[in-house]
Amino acid sequence: MSPEAVSAFDRRPIVVVEDHLYHVTLLLEALAAGEPEIVPHLAVVCLERPGPDTAATVGRWLAAHPDLFVAAALSGERDRDPAIPAVTGLDPQVYVSANAFCRAVAGRLRPGGLLLQDVQLSTLSFLPGDRWWESIYLAATVRGMFPSRPPVCRFFSNKRGYEATFGRDLAEAGFDPRDVLEKDDLARVVVPTLRSFLRRRFPWSLSAVPPIRIGGEEEDRREAEEELDLIGWLAEDGSLELGGRALAGGRRLALKEGSQEARTWLRLIEERGEGLPVLEVGERLAPEGALRAEVTNVAARHLHLLRGRLEDGGAIVTARHAYRLRDGLRVGVARRT
Repeated sequence: MSPEAVSAFDRRPIVVVEDHLYHVTLLLEALAAGEPEIVPHLAVVCLERPGPDTAATVGRWLAAHPDLFVAAALSGERDRDPAIPAVTGLDPQVYVSANAFCRAVAGRLRPGGLLLQDVQLSTLSFLPGDRWWESIYLAATVRGMFPSRPPVCRFFSNKRGYEATFGRDLAEAGFDPRDVLEKDDLARVVVPTLRSFLRRRFPWSLSAVPPIRIGGEEEDRREAEEELDLIGWLAEDGSLELGGRALAGGRRLALKEGSQEARTWLRLIEERGEGLPVLEVGERLAPEGALRAEVTNVAARHLHLLRGRLEDGGAIVTARHAYRLRDGLRVGVARRT
């Protein structure tokens, strides 16, 4: 699977690669205790061999963390396991081919994301047992598969003295030996590292279930706008930029903080249920004491302006005396975290 094989929002900002169920369980427990909001932004590539224990443990992970994504060899089949919808079955080639492994990992990782990889991946048959640290070159290959916004690669290990064992190899592969985190100190080292990275590199939180984190670079924002029909970028100062596939001309629209148009767009995007009552819009815009007919006309002129911003003005519909976005549109508001 290439990084382009799934949509941007199907990939995760953080991918953890681990070959032991027990160590994944410990990491998830540490996250749940300290930073549970990280889990929905996490994908786990579990390299444990398929079997009843693997299937049962993955099932427990997902029961405790429904928003977690897992890639694991549950049945040895290539396709999504029908019994556990939140799990993608690993291609058996992942265990015998470095190329298959790297493509599987890159396919779950968001550009600019973080790859946290165990150094000793004992289930990968193509890695020499006496040179287990050569797994670092797999991470370098994954990094090279991203033509822009390459991921950050960090490692974790429970082996002592790794600087002497493979520190030179790390440096030759372009990594700092200090990038190896102590697996035995998850709560004080690994979890804070994940938290700091997510907040720094993916500062936008898109309203969704679960929330989706978006990177802070312009290319990240354009990628999100290609995924959504409308997205409102709400800055800390209250100003709003509107983007997305539905905008006419493909240009982002900048609106001042507190402007009437910004307020209406936010309400339309965030309140998809019954919609935005026509009278509420008109009363906000019309002079004090205006009659109902004038209030209605003011609202209609205002919505005519908003419809003119879109490639298809029919994306805003009027139903039951309220304005709402047409069903089927993918929309959301992203806020700085």
